Amino acid sequence: MIERANPAAAYAIGGALLGITLCFAGGNIGDGPGWWVVVFSAALSTLAFFILWALLHRFTGLADAVTIDRDPASGLRLAGYFIGSGLILGRSVAGDWVSMQATVVDFVSTAWPVVLLWVAAVLMERTFRPTQERPFPSPVAYGLAPLAAYVALGAFFVTQAGWWN
Repeated sequence: MIERANPAAAYAIGGALLGITLCFAGGNIGDGPGWWVVVFSAALSTLAFFILWALLHRFTGLADAVTIDRDPASGLRLAGYFIGSGLILGRSVAGDWVSMQATVVDFVSTAWPVVLLWVAAVLMERTFRPTQERPFPSPVAYGLAPLAAYVALGAFFVTQAGWWN
């Protein structure tokens, strides 16, 4: 990225690293019988993270705006989405281990807001993506503001989920 002078990719990768870290950190919160419960929980949230990312790209072409168009606003939006979804998915696997089935049930019942965040991201990308009339949207209005909104939504859903058991 640095050698290719693509700050949009640097923003997106930074957000992805933080989002994946949050997914893994959530799997480390709580008490369980062994290391494998951490791996299972972290893998569950990280798998959901990557599936949603792949679907986001499929429906919006956002990766192309970051890697080909090198649009900084797109990179910032993507970073915000990654962080917000990492917050939600990490919280969804946090807590004491009961069983594999209970973990999946808790995950589904706690992680569902990430779908709302994903829908918001699809709608926002269709509205804010670069166009011929606006090839380089303002990084502040079209990048930092959505980034803050994604992170705020993720934090809001985490606080609504409350303390883990």
